[in-house]
Amino acid sequence: MVLSVTPQGGPLPNPIKVVGMGSAGIDYLAQVASYPKPDEKLRTECLEAQGGGNCGNALTAAARLGLSPWIVTKIGDDSLGDGIISEFQRDGVVTDCILRAPGAPSPFTYIIVDREGATRTCIHTPGEVFNPSELTLELINNALNDAALVYFDGRLTEAAVLLAKAARSRGIPVLAEGERLRPGLEDLLQEADYVVTSAHFPSNWTGEECQGNAIIKTFARLPKVKWMITTLGKNGSILLERRADNTGTTGESNSIKEGVAEDVFKNLFAEVEEKRSPRKEKTLRGCTSADGTEIFAGGVATTTTAIRLLLKQGISEKDSDVVASNAAAAAAAAAANADTGNSAAYASQLAPFQPPEAIVTVSQAAHLPDDAVLDTTGAGDAFIGSVLYCIATGKSPQHAQRLGAVVAARKCTALGARPGLPFRNDLAAALL
Repeated sequence: MVLSVTPQGGPLPNPIKVVGMGSAGIDYLAQVASYPKPDEKLRTECLEAQGGGNCGNALTAAARLGLSPWIVTKIGDDSLGDGIISEFQRDGVVTDCILRAPGAPSPFTYIIVDREGATRTCIHTPGEVFNPSELTLELINNALNDAALVYFDGRLTEAAVLLAKAARSRGIPVLAEGERLRPGLEDLLQEADYVVTSAHFPSNWTGEECQGNAIIKTFARLPKVKWMITTLGKNGSILLERRADNTGTTGESNSIKEGVAEDVFKNLFAEVEEKRSPRKEKTLRGCTSADGTEIFAGGVATTTTAIRLLLKQGISEKDSDVVASNAAAAAAAAAANADTGNSAAYASQLAPFQPPEAIVTVSQAAHLPDDAVLDTTGAGDAFIGSVLYCIATGKSPQHAQRLGAVVAARKCTALGARPGLPFRNDLAAALL
């Protein structure tokens, strides 16, 4: 059975201020039929210039869902910077906390969108560094006053850690993103109440090749975190949630159920897939794209109660292998940032492992035809914008998984990170 969309348009009854600190820039998107081979020449099918940057994209998604986002970032005083600000203002993102660097260019990214392979390749040129000294008390107060939540995309880490500490001192919850290894990110993650990671971040951070082992090792290293979501692209997402007392336990330690994390995740996804039949589970039509493509919310399965999550034996890496794997990932991240002489700053420290106890929820990606996917640029940012919305409005992380999947899928039906982002009145009321 298919449930029809009941739109719920208009702003939230009371505007909710959220703050994001991180990247904002311009994306130059070149869509090609297939990715070029070395020395090959080919023509673009489409070329567009749009606002970009993880933080900027996520806040734009949140604004379209009805929040009142403020962005803290630094751009140049050039015409690109003027365009960045204008686009934010059109979408309702407050720009009062954007710094302008005199005589400096704004950040920009060349993005090659491969239509045939449904991939995108990004070549980024950063702007001026956001120095911690520029995060003045006046700027902090302006940003944090009346804020319900602060989000960090993992960039500008030195200054970001200061703002995160200021937020925590005021009782404002912190959401941090672990997309890829960056200097100072480990310190920022330790300040977070909530974390969202990319699919590959846990393996790169912990040095564990097995995804299940990597996810629970990441969660175990973040004891302050109430919950953590790892996004898996077209394979959905995995949520680990501690109990309200922040211990993850459900009673006596020796009575809690145990399970190998990799097997728990696999079994839950199998349970969701088994329920996909329309005869067994109703399907929610989440939204419709601009070209009329219907997007359906995916299914969800959960352990309901907390379980102790164990490493998969025989797959967990030796300490020496973990260190070597993390060092290789750190070197690759440093090279990608044109920072090859500083790879040690991207590496993480080997940490003792205590099996975490958590409620586990898996959520499928939203369902849409394969040929409806034009560009995946910014899909993770769209998901995080939905997470911002759900935290700020008091909804559960499970709700965020489902809404985030639909918003991310809708984004993928258009070229670029922002044109495909839905507005409130595009979405089913059940998702809001």
